[in-house]
Amino acid sequence: MNTPRRHFLLAATFLAAHGSLAMAQSSPLDAVAVYVVPLDDFPEDLGASLARLLQQQLGIRIKASLRLAPLGLVPMPGTNQYASEDILAQAVTASSRLPEAAATTYRLFLTTKDINTRSANFRFQFSTHNRQLNSSVLSMARLLEYANDKQVFTELSASRLVKMAKRAIGEVKLGWTRSGDPRDLMYAPIMGLEDLDRIGYEHSPKAPGSESPKPQPAPGSV
Repeated sequence: MNTPRRHFLLAATFLAAHGSLAMAQSSPLDAVAVYVVPLDDFPEDLGASLARLLQQQLGIRIKASLRLAPLGLVPMPGTNQYASEDILAQAVTASSRLPEAAATTYRLFLTTKDINTRSANFRFQFSTHNRQLNSSVLSMARLLEYANDKQVFTELSASRLVKMAKRAIGEVKLGWTRSGDPRDLMYAPIMGLEDLDRIGYEHSPKAPGSESPKPQPAPGSV
């Protein structure tokens, strides 16, 4: 074998080996299942703590990202609420380069802004899901308590946040169905804080065919 051809084959073998190694390092098996992504108004440390707790409870790989840069969002005309559709569309684009994220990675965006869908079928939304974008946005605005007319983050607020985050991941990522049991995490519809505070932290999936289907709330409701 002549020397130039031998060098070419050696180089090709080297590149192929290292290319295979690079592919192995970015294997879908290593992909993050869920990314918790705080918007610019949401505390990073709270997002990180939430991600660690959810990973422990759900047994899947969940990571928190740094806060996103401001998205330039504006309230819907005549309201102090932000359109969840706008948040999801812009946040998905802004978070498109998260490390170890794959096409199957579900993103849960966190905000303190009060949100609603553009149709405003409800007075507000605790969260809104978009299966096509494989993402949800969860608002803390209605989960906080009040002291001297000021919003405060309490143990009860934290409990509500965990429940709503776990519900979102369960429904969109894990395929959990909604329940008619008012103690079940996936009870629906959640019409207010009374319902949210009553439900538990766990979901008990029903065996197929074990009960008749129940009417589902409108898309985006909780």
